[in-house]
Amino acid sequence: MTIVFSSSPSIISRYLRREFLRFFFLCLVLFLGLSLLIDFFDRLDEFIKFGAPASTVFRYLLFKAPLFITQAAPAAALTGSLLSLGLLARHRELLALKTCGVSPWQIARPLLLSASILSVGVLAWNEFVVPYSFHKSRYINTVEIKQKAFRGLFHERGFWYHGENVFYHIDRFDSHRNMLFGLTIYLLDGNFHVRSLVEISEAYWQEGQWHFENVQERSLSSEQHDLSVNQPEGNWLQETPEDFALVDMEAEELSFQELRAHIANLQRKGLDTIEYQVDLQLKGAVPAATLVMTLLGIALAIPGARQFTLPTALGFALAGGFGYWIILALTVSLGHSGVLSPLPATWSANCATLLLGVFLLLGID
Repeated sequence: MTIVFSSSPSIISRYLRREFLRFFFLCLVLFLGLSLLIDFFDRLDEFIKFGAPASTVFRYLLFKAPLFITQAAPAAALTGSLLSLGLLARHRELLALKTCGVSPWQIARPLLLSASILSVGVLAWNEFVVPYSFHKSRYINTVEIKQKAFRGLFHERGFWYHGENVFYHIDRFDSHRNMLFGLTIYLLDGNFHVRSLVEISEAYWQEGQWHFENVQERSLSSEQHDLSVNQPEGNWLQETPEDFALVDMEAEELSFQELRAHIANLQRKGLDTIEYQVDLQLKGAVPAATLVMTLLGIALAIPGARQFTLPTALGFALAGGFGYWIILALTVSLGHSGVLSPLPATWSANCATLLLGVFLLLGID
């Protein structure tokens, strides 16, 4: 067996890669189906309430699927490595390789190489497919299902919104705190001409109405004059935070370059960008989780040539996946609040999983 392995390592490597990739894609389809099923039943009341046609619901789920693929890839990698090595252990192939002097690292190498390629693939998928598809799913949910007018246009310098005889340009909308930053209001007359501009540094929603800070109004026929803070008689902003949330782009709808350009524009205007910086780092951290989860699965499967049945492998995958996402959600929340800087906020879960996997592998004889 040693001679065979030495003379034909590529045969064994190809076999290990094939088994891992086979189970990876099977698990990816399984987890994707579960995610779509959960999302469907979570929104079922909404679909029924608005009388959404089955074809529209199908299209919504179809365009939502690419995001779920990105999120499910780490769990699929963990499960795929556990099942593929568990199958080898069940047929005593893993034990035979170890007996013939094949080290755990030699067994792990083909799987880690495949996982590295998958991570790059998920990164490219998240960059070129997810932004468009997720934006399309939000559009279908907003316009075709909820039947609300889509009156906004987003670009890297903020977004525009068309109200009743008014246009808004907003640098940033904080949906968590219902705050608008860098708000410019273009007031129109009956002939659709701009009669005045209102510039507001901050607007926040409280007790069912908007409150303003640092307000200035400029008329086309008069010089600029300052207005008092929280001035109620202006009635400049009739829309609610929900209206702006419909057109404000989420981080998943922007590519890495688009999000970075948006951050640079906000920084030039002196606005806080910590949340966007965390979201920018997530675009690299989540795809990399496919690799570190594969390493963890290898470390769990190789010791003792354990035989992992499907329920056991799924149990490990669910526990590992939930543990990873719980840590990631906690650190990302701390990052969004400014307690942690973007790098530790997004990469701590990956680093913890990587260290655990390496520690377990180093303990194998």
